[in-house]
Amino acid sequence: MFTILPRRLLAGSGETPPSETVCFAAVGVGGQGRSDLKGLGGLGRVVAVADVDPRSIAATKKFLPDVQVFGDYREMYDKAGKTFDAVLVATPDHWHALPTVGAMQMGKHVYTEKPIARTVWEIRKLMEAARKYNVVTMMGNQGHSFASHQTFKSWVRKGLLGEIREVHTWTTMRLLDSKSKIAELANKEQVPGGLNWDRWIGPSEYHPYSHYFAPNLWRAWTPFGTGTPGDWGCHLLDPIYDALNLRSPNRITAEVTPDWDPKRDALAFPNSSRIRYEYDLSNNKTMTILWHDGEFCNEVPRPAALEEGRELGNTIIPKQWNAGAVVYGSKNVLKYGSHGAVACRVIPETAMREMIHDIREAEKSKPGFWMTNIGSHFEDFVTAIKIGRKSNNPFETAGYVAENAALGAIAVRHPGVRLEWDHEAMRFKNSDSANAMVTPGYRKGYALTV
Repeated sequence: MFTILPRRLLAGSGETPPSETVCFAAVGVGGQGRSDLKGLGGLGRVVAVADVDPRSIAATKKFLPDVQVFGDYREMYDKAGKTFDAVLVATPDHWHALPTVGAMQMGKHVYTEKPIARTVWEIRKLMEAARKYNVVTMMGNQGHSFASHQTFKSWVRKGLLGEIREVHTWTTMRLLDSKSKIAELANKEQVPGGLNWDRWIGPSEYHPYSHYFAPNLWRAWTPFGTGTPGDWGCHLLDPIYDALNLRSPNRITAEVTPDWDPKRDALAFPNSSRIRYEYDLSNNKTMTILWHDGEFCNEVPRPAALEEGRELGNTIIPKQWNAGAVVYGSKNVLKYGSHGAVACRVIPETAMREMIHDIREAEKSKPGFWMTNIGSHFEDFVTAIKIGRKSNNPFETAGYVAENAALGAIAVRHPGVRLEWDHEAMRFKNSDSANAMVTPGYRKGYALTV
């Protein structure tokens, strides 16, 4: 039974008792930001938004005509800070950390899109800030709140799969072929009217405007995004991280598209990659996660237990995408889909039926056994604010799967090198060039202080 807490006991609020409507501000209202706002807006009230691109502001005003608008989030924090209780951060990855920490320092709760930051150092700073400022935080990988995620976690923790020794994940979704566009970056393009390009670049290294960067293609470029590992890692690896309480891998090795060169093509992420993450477990054994994207998806091994005639879903098909994972346990093998271990099932079906008896009976006794979600990620965030508890995916733990994504983004830029990661020291034991990517080099005038 929930107890309504007095104002003074709310985690980091100091302002909003649970009986009142939660008011939101947003930093970054491009496509994902607007989608998130529609979810949050149905649970509270959006009072202010900030974006450097007037096109995004105009699109937001179409469904929030009365919202206050700003071109700079700092101005929004300064002028409208007393009007909101929580902040959505849905900018490109290189802009996640600064407004997120700034909001926490104001005592505001924060929902930041995945991955919560571009680099390992920034992720650690956000985890530190969440502990220090005691506000409600949440990473925006919505599958974490799916019922299937909780089902998978329960099965793993009950030992129904046995000892998990190997996991294969894949996503066939493509980012921009950025390597082939590097030469075109030299073309002088006019900045779209009203876009504050210097502020879009923000703390990252400066590059002249290109339509290959903004508004929607920044993930494919190393100064701004985290590549496919950052785009999809927080979806596909999150169930495993949560179920097993994983932290950082001990060793990481990547293979990439053969014609990608780390020096010549340094601005662009490879088109395809296979990453081997190795985890030394407390029982003196090693667990391996094998990540596949692009052309490497075709090489995901087909589980021997998968029934004849059933597809794994790893084959690249033009104009289509798929993503998923196969989890190999000592007792059972399990397959799940793209977000939140969706449609998780033991294979073959006969083993599934034995494990949970008869799934048709389970449906009769518990309707909605395969329901998509329990409430929603947004509902959990708002509920956490109202009753003064942590969200179900706070930075303190979500940061570990985000760190995995950031480490993968480093590994693909060091193909063929078996990187040895020291989690406590936050450094690689055997690569100075990889260590240089752990901490971002902010431009003059930008600094992140917790």
